[in-house]
Amino acid sequence: MQYILALIYIFCTTGGITFMKLGGDSMHLSLSKGLSFKMGYQTMLGFFLYLCSFLLWQGMIVKYDLSIMVPIVTGIVQVIVLLIGHFIFKESLSLLGIIGAILIILGIVLMALGK
Repeated sequence: MQYILALIYIFCTTGGITFMKLGGDSMHLSLSKGLSFKMGYQTMLGFFLYLCSFLLWQGMIVKYDLSIMVPIVTGIVQVIVLLIGHFIFKESLSLLGIIGAILIILGIVLMALGK
């Protein structure tokens, strides 16, 4: 169950970040004629996914081994976000970014083997 929740968390976090970026600057808050709040559907979907990931995270860090869960899951999220940035948003990958991702993957493997 721990791994299924971790996968759902990773999906919600990376999906939330991706859709919030895709939504761009679609969130508007106005106080000029009373309280007005508008949000585009992509931003709203991203916000919802990110909220789900936050709630999952709260349950996971209470229930499972913190010293294993946090580094592995956050490392995977970082690598996936790096790839999403490159392939979906056409952001450039630097040599240091690639080296950092490789080191993160190696660290995850080492932690998984040590468990």
